[in-house]
Amino acid sequence: MNELRFHISSRIIPEPLLKKSYFATWGRVPYPTEIVLNENEMVVYTSAKGSGTVHVPWLHSQIGLTMESTESLICQERPYSLIKELGRGSLGRLLRKQFDWQMFGFRLPPELKNRITTVSRRFSKAAVTDDNPEIEQELVGLLGELEQITLECTSAFTEQSLAWRMRIDEKLPVRFGIGLNNHPIESLYEFDLYAKFLQEAFHSVIPMPLWRVLEPEPGRFRWELLEKRMSNSSRFGFDIIMGPLLCFDISAFPIWLIPHLHEEGAFETHATRFVNAITERYGSAIQSWILASRFNSYDIPEISQTRAITLVRNLAQQMRHCGIEAPILVGIDQPWGEYALTHIPEYDQIQIAESLMNCHEIDSFLIEINFGFNNRSTLPRDPMAVSTMIDQWSFLGKNVYVTLSIPSAASAEMTEIDQAIPPEYQWSEGLQQFWTEIMLKTILGKRTVRGIFWTLLQDTNENLEDTKSLDMDLVPFTGLIDSQRVLKLAFKHFIFLRQTILQ
Repeated sequence: MNELRFHISSRIIPEPLLKKSYFATWGRVPYPTEIVLNENEMVVYTSAKGSGTVHVPWLHSQIGLTMESTESLICQERPYSLIKELGRGSLGRLLRKQFDWQMFGFRLPPELKNRITTVSRRFSKAAVTDDNPEIEQELVGLLGELEQITLECTSAFTEQSLAWRMRIDEKLPVRFGIGLNNHPIESLYEFDLYAKFLQEAFHSVIPMPLWRVLEPEPGRFRWELLEKRMSNSSRFGFDIIMGPLLCFDISAFPIWLIPHLHEEGAFETHATRFVNAITERYGSAIQSWILASRFNSYDIPEISQTRAITLVRNLAQQMRHCGIEAPILVGIDQPWGEYALTHIPEYDQIQIAESLMNCHEIDSFLIEINFGFNNRSTLPRDPMAVSTMIDQWSFLGKNVYVTLSIPSAASAEMTEIDQAIPPEYQWSEGLQQFWTEIMLKTILGKRTVRGIFWTLLQDTNENLEDTKSLDMDLVPFTGLIDSQRVLKLAFKHFIFLRQTILQ
């Protein structure tokens, strides 16, 4: 068993947050990890072999909790200093990204370059000084400065990237979409209440209920549930994005199908029949298709990833055979791979990407970013990490779409990690707005991105059984409209961008 030891002279990071740390192998692929905390030491245990990075939650003054990481480390008898290694990782990441940007012709303002040089020198001096309370406070302050510089550098890069994109296209060819959940919009009258604001912010709607809802019995489809939403949306001129046709979550599967998942070919047979039925019925009316979501992160023992990969490829080919010409998207959940902390998947993300990149019928990857603190959400990353991750998927030769989900308040049933976060860092409408502005700006700076979809229109009761389109495990308060039908600040930013820089 691999064992990495870190000296922690004080609890700068609350203990429940430290226990969310994890080890990642080459390519920063997470691996099941056990964290043991002693009085002045954190021990990271993993069965992964060789060197790797350790990722640790960190509380930032501006953007709340994010995941920070060390550089690649090897096992050694002497404990590492956690605060120094996090600083080395943050600084190294910033310097490498600065070099990458320069290679692409982007330039940082001189003032920012000078600040990076100054912080680098201060960190180098502190890193070779023996640990003591004063040095620790110095390093905490340096991490705060690096946080601010990272935000400003990413913003400067994005501004240049957007300016470059808009020299080619006066308005960006990016589509904004919104997921319609089952609760608030069941009638044309109710949809009409939202239509004006939706038209100002979004090009497309995603109206599809789950497979479980649409096919409650084998071969009996409740198309009226879908068509009601489609007709309301079409009446106001929205494009229709259909999907996900298959959400690889056991709670999305029809109840009658679950007992038969172990039977050879049963899942493939029923999934193929369902996809055939929906594509034959609505093929000409749909602008984009989300073929699968949570395709890479599910844990259903009866369905191996080999079966899932084969099925998704076959279904994409079959849709093209049936005359579907609109783009076909495949969703990639938890794109930094946290799902691998609960179970070791058959294939890691790189292997899944390679298996799909040569399937020409699949046009795009749909990167699913649902910020939150439960096991099915993604712990937040700073915009530089988001930028790097999107670049990695863009290099695979397909277009990229992104789904977003960011809470505006903490859940009433707070997890241990929620409870450990001080009140000033908790989710709020202001923090949701701040993150939304950062994320939209960063993502729009990527020329391979063709669309950004927000998963949920309106907040729903936490205990309500929902049939929303994309966000299976409801993270409360992720809507752009609150339960009283008041637009949140994040919604207004969608309106601003749609009116100023999008087609």
